[in-house]
Amino acid sequence: MKPSTKGFPVSTLGLIVLLVIGVAVVLVILGSLRKSLSKAGVLPVVLKQAVAMPTNPLAQRAKPQAVQSTAGSATEFTNWANFQKHPFPPALQGSNYQWTMADGTDTNVILHLAHNSLEYQRMVTENRTIYRRQLVYFSQGFDALAQQTLQNGGVLHQIALPGLDGQVFSVDVKNTDLRDGGNRGQIYGQLPGQPDSMVTVAFFNNREAFTIISPHDQIYLQAEAHEPGEIVVKSINPQIYGQPQY
Repeated sequence: MKPSTKGFPVSTLGLIVLLVIGVAVVLVILGSLRKSLSKAGVLPVVLKQAVAMPTNPLAQRAKPQAVQSTAGSATEFTNWANFQKHPFPPALQGSNYQWTMADGTDTNVILHLAHNSLEYQRMVTENRTIYRRQLVYFSQGFDALAQQTLQNGGVLHQIALPGLDGQVFSVDVKNTDLRDGGNRGQIYGQLPGQPDSMVTVAFFNNREAFTIISPHDQIYLQAEAHEPGEIVVKSINPQIYGQPQY
């Protein structure tokens, strides 16, 4: 069974439903737009520190003012020609995850994270509803873990998910839905000792997204798929995240 939501306040329940749906949908969107429109994007105190921008063509990228005036056009969905994977070097190293230190809410950093004009605008607008955004790399995805587990006839009991700035959360797995030999699927769980928590993971072909909600610990994280081996982890404001921003 999926983790129970009993005891959650109404506002938190709404957020849970929104995030659970969002985790699954973000991977579908990435896959479908990749085929049709070159992968459109889809994902506390803000870290205040100087960020050394990489010396590559991205550093000269201008804000997409001209494209903004053609809302809904195919141009907005088309990846920028100078988009680059792994735009920032990792500053913190874990056993499976590596954290960059660029402030993901800074518009200059967002220019390096966004694939195109539409995703840039989404992230800038989303800034109003989040506290932090951080690019994290991973070495082994859940597809590889699921494939190994199925091949060995085993069952997933515990997984690890990244938070911000090197933090890693252990998750007790309560239910799984693994498909295509483990190439894609969903994982449901809870933080150990926190029955009011809820964790959902969706993964496909070395892309993954997840949410961690634990009202008792005041943990509200969402991670969106970015590129294979990359996720964007966000600390969100549960009171307004997901609501229309104008």
